[in-house]
Amino acid sequence: MEKGKAQSLREVISTNQQFFQALQKDAQEMVAHEKEKIRKLRLPLPLAYADFRSLFCEFGTICLHNRNQAKNFVIDKNNEPMIEQLYCYITNNSAFSGDLNKGIMLQGKYGCGKTILLETYSLLHNHISRSFFLNQPLFTFIKSVELQEQIVKQSASVFARRPLIIDEFGRESKTVQDYGNVSRPISELLSLRSDVGVVTHGTTNFTFATLASDEFYGGMIGDRLKVMFNFITLNGESRRV
Repeated sequence: MEKGKAQSLREVISTNQQFFQALQKDAQEMVAHEKEKIRKLRLPLPLAYADFRSLFCEFGTICLHNRNQAKNFVIDKNNEPMIEQLYCYITNNSAFSGDLNKGIMLQGKYGCGKTILLETYSLLHNHISRSFFLNQPLFTFIKSVELQEQIVKQSASVFARRPLIIDEFGRESKTVQDYGNVSRPISELLSLRSDVGVVTHGTTNFTFATLASDEFYGGMIGDRLKVMFNFITLNGESRRV
C-alpha cells in the first residue's frame, strides 16, 4: 500500500491480528479515565467517622449562626443516620446505602433539618478546598426559586456543569412566561446536567412520585431524576421553634 494512503477497515483487520485486543484495551483505558474523573470530583477526607462527626457538628453550628440562630447544631437519632451516610458518600465507602455515582436528594417533612445538613456539607467541603488549596470544584448552594431566576436572566447552560446543591427542589414555578414564550428553566437545566453526567444534590419536601407527576416535572424528567439522584428520607418532625 502506498505510504499515506488510508487503509480500509477490512485492510486494518487483516493486517492487525490484535485488532479486537487493541480496541478492548482502548475501551478499558477510556472507562478508567472516566472513573478517575468521577473520583476526582469527590473530596478525599482521610478522617475517621468520629472526627468527621465532630467537624460536622462545628460547621453545622456555623451555619446556624450565619442564620442568626445563636444555638449549637445537635446530632441526634433522627439526623445521625444521614450524617453517617454523608460520610460514606464523601469517602466513597461501599457502606453507602445508594449509588455512589449519583447525587443525593434529601427528602422529608418541612423543618426536619434537610437544608442544614446539606448546607453544612457544602460549607465543610468548600472550606477544606479553599484552606488547603485543593484542585476541587466548590459547591454552589442555592434555592430552586433563586436558581430559576438566575437561569431566566442568564441561561441554563451557565449552570450545566457547576457543582450544585439545589435547596427546596420543586418549590419553584414549573413554567415561566418570557415575552409570551413558556419555558421550563429547571427542567431544562436537569436535562442538561443529566446529559453531561454532572453530580447534583438537593433537598425537597416532595416524594419522587410527586416530582415525576405531570403537575411537577413529568415522566420524562422523572426518569432523569431516577438516574441523577439517590432519594434518601430524613426522618423526624420540624425542629423550628
